Amino acid sequence: MTELPSNTDPGRQAIVIGRYLLHRQIARGGMATIHIARLVGDEGFTRIVAAKRLHPEFAEDQDFVSMFLDEARIASKVHHRNVVPVLDVVTTGDEVVLVQEYVHGAPLHWLLRTAHEAKTHVPINIAVSVATQVLAGLQAAHETTDELGVALDVVHRDVSPQNIMIATDGTARLLDFGIAKATMAAHVTRQGMFKGKLAYSAPEQIRGNATQQSDIYSLTVVLWELLVGHRLHNSAQSEGELIAEVMNGTLPKVTDVLAPEREWLGENRWKQLEALDPIIQRGLAVDVARRWPTAAAMEAALASAVQPASSTGVAGWLKTLGRDFLSGRDRVIALEEASWRRTAEHVPRRMSQNALLITEPGTHAAAAPTIARHRTRLLAGAGIAAFVLILAFIVWITRDPGVDLPASAATLPAAKTQPVAAPTPAPVAAPIVAPAAPPAADTETASAVPIVSPSNASGSALGEATAAKLAAPPVRAPVNPARNRVVMRPKQIQREAAPAPRAAPTPAPQKAAAAPTPPPAAEPAKPDCNPPYYFDGSKKVFKPACL
Repeated sequence: MTELPSNTDPGRQAIVIGRYLLHRQIARGGMATIHIARLVGDEGFTRIVAAKRLHPEFAEDQDFVSMFLDEARIASKVHHRNVVPVLDVVTTGDEVVLVQEYVHGAPLHWLLRTAHEAKTHVPINIAVSVATQVLAGLQAAHETTDELGVALDVVHRDVSPQNIMIATDGTARLLDFGIAKATMAAHVTRQGMFKGKLAYSAPEQIRGNATQQSDIYSLTVVLWELLVGHRLHNSAQSEGELIAEVMNGTLPKVTDVLAPEREWLGENRWKQLEALDPIIQRGLAVDVARRWPTAAAMEAALASAVQPASSTGVAGWLKTLGRDFLSGRDRVIALEEASWRRTAEHVPRRMSQNALLITEPGTHAAAAPTIARHRTRLLAGAGIAAFVLILAFIVWITRDPGVDLPASAATLPAAKTQPVAAPTPAPVAAPIVAPAAPPAADTETASAVPIVSPSNASGSALGEATAAKLAAPPVRAPVNPARNRVVMRPKQIQREAAPAPRAAPTPAPQKAAAAPTPPPAAEPAKPDCNPPYYFDGSKKVFKPACL
């Protein structure tokens, strides 16, 4: 976790976790704190969200962490306008943060307390509107399925005024699925551990057997308090008395509690309360079989008894009763926004979903995405350059360092081979020495150009068979380029190109002396050395006679 100084409050530290900047705390619960937070994206994109941060002592408890993650998994699958969606979960180091959509409005428990202090009643149609909207959200949660269409049997288990937000657009939204129960839940309730608020819990939930109808019971308690103006179990002096009231079902009716105020309420309001009383009593039934079977069934009954207020009516009531709360929240958001825009000494150097953000003084935080993008480009360029260098190195070490020369004249194209005239008797000519050739063991072809040996140059007679061979056209053998190619190093080329020393004439063998002296060999035609090479495919091959 990294803490950044805030310009709005010199003594307060802004917390950076993952890609979220946690601003000031706006609420605190038994397991977590709620912060106004900011999602930082690319191209300077930011979004205000609500971050639910698990207390450090609970972040080390695997059961609580599992419960936290269950909330994310369950709530992320519920899609309804009356349910606050979960956007993200961050688990890094010792931090566990659940990110939710920020709802600009006021919690219902704050509005109830304010109305009680002002000694005013919540309008009945406003109360019915809030109840029906929450019931619609519960119905959506109860019907939630996984991606394969299998029902998850979600049970919220903590429907209370603290977990209902009234937004400025007039919608009532259910949040905090932190102790919700579903078939996909990973955590297991410890033996003897109660989850939920006793004052809003159904009898079967206290016994540890919560069902979807337990959520209907809890919502009915909330509606009772909206209509009456104070807590349902206001007379209970201890948890034991409270549990006894819940288990025995000895709960007063709305009309019984408000009977002293009947004249003040008026006849029309009293008739509405009388129409709602049986619906509320059925919702508070101890026997689950007598309770409303579904949240949708109770929603329809309430809407038939009393016309719910419109969203505009609920928004007007909120802005009147919750003026101070909303103005204070607006002030907080404005200060944090101004602080964000003025912040110029801290910038994220690296952002990761599961890593802490490291800040570097001297740069604006909004430049973080740009820096990350440039770093990505630089890394990509370095990778490409490294690949090119490796490819060039491979080409260099596999290239032929020398010049390809034919192993013998037989490797030359037929068009380049010059015909040689038949030998005729003539005076002895100077010997012509052929260019050096590889050992005969590596040569598979016959030479296409006659080579005059020193013995021939000394005037010894040639046999008729030899003369016939010289006069006959050259015979080509199949060419094997892989074996016939001779690779010569530069120094070797210089040595081979140097004129060979003339060999001293040696006497011919005695056997050849009896033969008539052949005429001197005709001088071969000068080769075409302009240019002194030709191309064999993609290779440049030098003509042997031109070297």
